[in-house]
Amino acid sequence: MVAGKLLLVVGLALLFFTGYQAMTYRETLRLTQLEFDGLPLNLLAQLVAAVAACTLGGLGVSGSFQPIRVADVPKPTVLRPHRSDFATFNHRGSLLAQLPHIRQLDDLGKATSGRLQIS
Repeated sequence: MVAGKLLLVVGLALLFFTGYQAMTYRETLRLTQLEFDGLPLNLLAQLVAAVAACTLGGLGVSGSFQPIRVADVPKPTVLRPHRSDFATFNHRGSLLAQLPHIRQLDDLGKATSGRLQIS
């Protein structure tokens, strides 16, 4: 647990330090009027190391995994009554089909064998 906390703190410090170095690198490029093509390889390596340290530290701080214990006796299933009134098929599509401009578009689509031509 202590090693996990230490690794997490070191990882976070390295992450912030890498961010600071990236900002100073960008500032140096801006002052020398050079184009930014990407971060140098050493900064990317520091970033990967920082993320790995943070991940391993976070796993160390969280503790050990506990098994999921299944009850010896299964719980009885509760049979609920069938609620056929809950299943409804009324939706806004039925109302839209009643509008005249939608019906005209539908007729136009059927007349052109499925292709809708809008001029």
